[in-house]
Amino acid sequence: MTIILQYFVACFLIGSLPLGEIVARLKTGKSLIVPGSRDTRPPGEVFEILGIPTGVIVCILDALKGFLAVYPVTIKLIGPEAYSQWWVVGIGSVLTVIGHCNSPFLGFKGGRGLAPTFGVMVTLLYVPALLSLFLGLFLAFWGLSSKPGALSAAGAMPLLSIAWVFLYRPQDLDYLYIVAFMSTWTMWEHRSELKNYLGIKSAKATAPEQTAEAASETGKSEQNGDAT
Repeated sequence: MTIILQYFVACFLIGSLPLGEIVARLKTGKSLIVPGSRDTRPPGEVFEILGIPTGVIVCILDALKGFLAVYPVTIKLIGPEAYSQWWVVGIGSVLTVIGHCNSPFLGFKGGRGLAPTFGVMVTLLYVPALLSLFLGLFLAFWGLSSKPGALSAAGAMPLLSIAWVFLYRPQDLDYLYIVAFMSTWTMWEHRSELKNYLGIKSAKATAPEQTAEAASETGKSEQNGDAT
């Protein structure tokens, strides 16, 4: 049990490594964290700060965190028998993503978990993970924004995984629990963008708009009064 706990701690620390933040500060002196928030900037702003080549490299490094936690670290600390107990690998995977989103090196702030989630999924269920990636990249290119691509990839992952497991890999049925949790987590981390696409406005967003509309109506009334 001690070795398993060490594995869980190692997964969390691997996920916590703020690679993107380190690269951004070394390259530009800017932070990727939104001021006054615990989240990173939207993907478009991140790529503007880092540049596309560096941004892609950072995404790959963040994905590698998920891969490392699931495969070589598991084998090194526990051994191949760990995969016979899916919950061990599952909890380690989840802790890697949680560490990425709540890094103690950044005051428990961090990214939104999509890259390390992909790293985990491509290690456990590579076919649905790659298909989700291609779908996300296509929609990101077609929509000229990474947001619809990220959300669509997160939503497609569980559906493709279910089809893949039941048709081709029934022995990996337990991994669907991990897929379900991580897809839900990704949707939660991107909830503000998801609400925007669904046309749902928060109270914080609607209040300023209502104030602006009221001010506009007042201005029009005063102009009409002056005209009369």
